[in-house]
Amino acid sequence: MREPIVAIATPYGESAIGIVRLSGKGVLEIVKRFFKTKGEIKPRYAHFGVLHDEKGEEIDEGILIYYKAPHSYTGEDMVELNLHGNPRILQRAVELFLGAGARLAEPGEFTKRAFLNGKMDLTQAEAVAELICAKTELARKVALKQLHGELSKYIRPLRETLLELIAYIEADIEFAEEDIPTLTKEQVLEMVEKVLKGINELLKTAKTGKFVREGIKLAIVGRPNVGKSSLFNALLKEERAIVTDIEGTTRDYIEETLQIKGVPVRLIDTAGIRETEDIVEKIGVERSKKKIEEADLVLFVIDGSREITEEDLKIYQSIKNKERVVVVNKVDLPLRANLEIFEGEDIIKVSALTGEGLEKLSEEILKKVGVQLEESVNVYVSLRHEALLKKAKEVLERFKEEYREKEISPEIAMLDLREASDYLGEILGEITTEDVLGKIFSTFCIGK
Repeated sequence: MREPIVAIATPYGESAIGIVRLSGKGVLEIVKRFFKTKGEIKPRYAHFGVLHDEKGEEIDEGILIYYKAPHSYTGEDMVELNLHGNPRILQRAVELFLGAGARLAEPGEFTKRAFLNGKMDLTQAEAVAELICAKTELARKVALKQLHGELSKYIRPLRETLLELIAYIEADIEFAEEDIPTLTKEQVLEMVEKVLKGINELLKTAKTGKFVREGIKLAIVGRPNVGKSSLFNALLKEERAIVTDIEGTTRDYIEETLQIKGVPVRLIDTAGIRETEDIVEKIGVERSKKKIEEADLVLFVIDGSREITEEDLKIYQSIKNKERVVVVNKVDLPLRANLEIFEGEDIIKVSALTGEGLEKLSEEILKKVGVQLEESVNVYVSLRHEALLKKAKEVLERFKEEYREKEISPEIAMLDLREASDYLGEILGEITTEDVLGKIFSTFCIGK
């Protein structure tokens, strides 16, 4: 059992209840020096008592719960103190335990210990942080499925297939003179193809996973007075941006968040892009251009009730390197814009005033960035998972090609298969390094 650690496990601020958590060797003895309760402390029972300082002066009263190893979150002895949620009370409790031999926990150290003690694999540990930070109901459900081991259920059989292949090849090398069962070339290729199919299915979820976790950066772009701010408000369903008939009303970008079918969207209303001598507006235009470059998707807005201007075309040319949707606004008025100029583009007609076309625009946004939401999909891989899956795929495709076309030695074949297997093992945390763990758990909050 590792050295004792302590941290406040609830957010900073005043609240009804605040929790101080300890884990590691001797934590119950440390807490009992300062927390007095009647009778014997039993595991998984709530014990009412009083917290005192070194001089015996009362600090607070609260509830102690003791979790005996290995039946705890971390797999070690754990104590949780439920005190009144005054930050000064909680901090004083931590100071007492630090003085008694505990160490302040690092970010994510409780979950890291749970992983190291075999209470969860690395994908489940990552899901803890994702569940805490989930911005939408969909993100919460995705994180919860991963916490329950859904991703592991996909990855582990693929790795086991590779390990089975490695075992056959090792046996063929070690016992070449003996009459033992072996696999034909066709059987080997069939098993590798099965693993590749599983990897490809998981990789299809990567782009959706990224946007479910991090959100889509969506910039609304166009010349002044085409209705960008009206569209911004309509998508948000609230009057957030100021709307007037005066050109240049929006002098800086405005950023808000919304959801489209459970996917978080960071919506940016940019300043109308044009040449201007106004210093303030010029700064706003430059900031807007930077936000456009960062965006995953651009909504290029034109006023459908007016003819296309040179200014429209200039802006259109400037975003040709971005994923985009041409949004024809003000379709509640007679159409005068020549849309043939945008032939081949994805064009959505809307009215920010009446709401016409907004549902179709929302669907197009998800489609354009590659979000695929399916009821049958239980997991969406993260960027870390995607990188390792791609490495495994590359190795297996190279192996398949060489194994089919050339006579490669069993030793070389085994090395390739083991490399691919190790990449899948890294996803689960069955093969990892301290650097990788440090990077993952440093994103957690302290106390978790």
